[in-house]
Amino acid sequence: MTFLSENQLLDRPALSQRGRAGLELLGNIQDFSSGVARRAAREEFQRIPEAKSLAESTTGGGVRATKDRIKRAKTLAHSLPGYRYERFLQRYVAEEVYMSGIPAVEEKRAAFENLQIGSEAAAVGSLELDAEQREPRYYRGVDWHLEPGGYDGYDLYGDLFTHVLGPYVFKYGGYAAVGNREDITSHRLDVVSQLPRANYRRFYEPGCGGFSTLAAVHKVYPDADLVGSDISRLLLENGHRLAQRLNIPVAFKQRDARQTGESDESFDAVVAYALFHEMPPSVGAEVLQEMYRILEPGGDIVISDPPPFRAVDPFQAVLLDWDTKHRGEPFFTAVGLTNWCEVLKDIGFINIDEYALGPDFYPWVTRASKPV
Repeated sequence: MTFLSENQLLDRPALSQRGRAGLELLGNIQDFSSGVARRAAREEFQRIPEAKSLAESTTGGGVRATKDRIKRAKTLAHSLPGYRYERFLQRYVAEEVYMSGIPAVEEKRAAFENLQIGSEAAAVGSLELDAEQREPRYYRGVDWHLEPGGYDGYDLYGDLFTHVLGPYVFKYGGYAAVGNREDITSHRLDVVSQLPRANYRRFYEPGCGGFSTLAAVHKVYPDADLVGSDISRLLLENGHRLAQRLNIPVAFKQRDARQTGESDESFDAVVAYALFHEMPPSVGAEVLQEMYRILEPGGDIVISDPPPFRAVDPFQAVLLDWDTKHRGEPFFTAVGLTNWCEVLKDIGFINIDEYALGPDFYPWVTRASKPV
């Protein structure tokens, strides 16, 4: 998905009054749910004596103990009307953004198609598509993020996210690990800024999902070459158009991040934002092995994903775990139980650390380097 700041949303097509009103309503529900309703649900949960006991034991005991804490916390949370109400609102918005957003775009299809045509004049960057690229088997039968048909199921998904859902709904935050009123555009800048060096030559972003994180990289490191890959044709096409319109050269490539096709030791920096929770941990480990291969000795990697369950309080862990079955995020729980520091160490990375940048432990950052 691509999310840009307001000043980067160039010539955004105007929606009809009806389309705009429906999305503004969803945005307000999202804001209320993740703000007022969630705060009340958390307070209700924390008043339960057993919940207090679970909170005191959050950091110890390994994976089995963490899974047991989440199971017990879920039982407590599901008994509370405030939690069930807040989760109902979250699920409603998560589905309705497409039920309302797609018709709103269709009403103005000509304007959105003209926006795509108008971006083709700029010869900036490149786009390499692979007609042989297939959906990974772990996504089969899954409407990713509840998107009807999955990530390439609607030809204007890129514009829907960039120009409609982002400005009207997701700007309020409050979904998945993102806190209420938290701005993921600034999150990306914060994450990129965690890299230890003042200058880098070449950046690679696996699973870029468009242009958002690479736009942040360009802002922090304006002289670096940028390469982004993804399995989604539509997301890459949308990212390429946006990069062209902003006159920022990016090489977009349709690739499985486990097999980038890049040369050994050809990049000195890798950034991965909100990627690893989108795949099984075993696949994530293969991606990190590939990133190790393409990084030059002394190169750095920075990763941001939802925080591990071992790092958050029981109520927050229940919220994160909920996405696995209820928001088209089939690997959220498995990844939340994974220790990526250990995976990075086993691959051969050094200088490994992890920490939170914001409230509710998000963004969560993991950094490492390839030894010289």
